[in-house]
Amino acid sequence: MITLRSLRRAALAALFAGSLIAPLAADTIYIDGAVLKPGEYQWHQGARLHDAVVAGQVSSQAWPLGAALLRQSAIEPQQRLKAGVLYELRTNGLYARGENNPELQQLLERMESFVERLPVTGRVVAELDPFQLLIASNNELLEAGDELVYPRRPSTIRVLGAVAADCQLPFGAELRLKDYLRQCPAHASAGRDYVHVIQPDGTTERVGIAHWNQQPVTLAVGAIIYVPVKPSALSPDARDLNKDMAALLATQYSLGGRYSE
Repeated sequence: MITLRSLRRAALAALFAGSLIAPLAADTIYIDGAVLKPGEYQWHQGARLHDAVVAGQVSSQAWPLGAALLRQSAIEPQQRLKAGVLYELRTNGLYARGENNPELQQLLERMESFVERLPVTGRVVAELDPFQLLIASNNELLEAGDELVYPRRPSTIRVLGAVAADCQLPFGAELRLKDYLRQCPAHASAGRDYVHVIQPDGTTERVGIAHWNQQPVTLAVGAIIYVPVKPSALSPDARDLNKDMAALLATQYSLGGRYSE
């Protein structure tokens, strides 16, 4: 019986014939997660993302929207970003103590502990859907050392930041941003005008949530909602905390495939 899935696989095989990626050599890229042939592959000058997709054979269980391109050249800037976020959290924690605001100080200490555990991934925003890579403008060049990770589809939305406690909530296609925020009570020091939405592909957007600036937004399964600390509560020396925190969260990604087996 011919199925849509078999037709898609046949189309990919025909369109991606002649890949520039071959297994196991000195200059390498890595393909992990929900792929049929995970592992280390040779990198050649001129190799592109679709060559890696062909080599690893992305499975039907993969979730391309949440796939991650991890790049060695992005590690150092992200190390600086993480160090900057930790500095901003500590600076604001000292400011909160000086302002006699123990609730905010405790929140910032909790956020600091959370950030300390985050890995520096090297994730960069890239289109990783196999069919979208047929469009030349999406099909970026690979760099030696790149890693592609294809997770399986999650079933939740996470709400982090200035909340009473971090939340992991069931995703519902009918639910709106405010529905998730109602399920995850805000901290007393939370900003009330905006949140930052981090989509599973690593793109970010600051979204208005107050009556005067409310904006529509579509949340994909696996998204993160970052509730900011209200700007008026932050130290004048570390006012970029919320923007930098959202940027750091965008470098994280879901695991999947063999990682969860």
